[in-house]
Amino acid sequence: MSESEPAVVDVYKKANVSNIVKKLKSGKTLSTAERKALDDYEASQSGGEWVKDTSALARELGLSRQAIYDARARFPSEAPAKHADGKRENLEAWRKFSAEKLIGKDVATKTLADLKAELMREQIWLARAKVRRENAETVSLEVVESMVQKLGQRWDLLLRLKLEVESGPRFAGKAPAEICAEGSVMLDEIREVVNAGLSRFKTEAIKASGLETADDD
Repeated sequence: MSESEPAVVDVYKKANVSNIVKKLKSGKTLSTAERKALDDYEASQSGGEWVKDTSALARELGLSRQAIYDARARFPSEAPAKHADGKRENLEAWRKFSAEKLIGKDVATKTLADLKAELMREQIWLARAKVRRENAETVSLEVVESMVQKLGQRWDLLLRLKLEVESGPRFAGKAPAEICAEGSVMLDEIREVVNAGLSRFKTEAIKASGLETADDD
């Protein structure tokens, strides 16, 4: 290729772009090839590689659009600005910016310091949760076994009271249907006492272990 050929090609490109601009100003729709030619020409003139909008930028970077928005909000004076047309994004500038400020696809708006701080907070929370669990919620096996034994004794006394002591007088002189109805009432009474005992089980077990917290005082 002679030295004059690049100049000829450049002149042709400018003429082609000029015709495309005239077509655009007249309100006509550009073809895909015309839009690409216009974008390529403007990129060569303004420097950098431009994509048509934020969605295209996000796809090229492997990020979400929200990550781009968050990065702009976090670094308002440093994040690359949009093109003068208010739509296109400078892909080359964003690649450089992402390499300097961002940490990959899943944490695009967080710096390494941010991630270290977040990890430290999570580790502290887990450690405190473990202490709370051990100090306020863990009951020894001996206490549990003792509590279960006491519950068994209470329920044995309850059943003896209802079936051996109360059932005779309560069923005396009644027809079978009436005995069934009275038995249902007795069952409800037993269930009520059992449920009440279960609801107190945790509180009594914690007290028996001496694990009351300051909030319980």
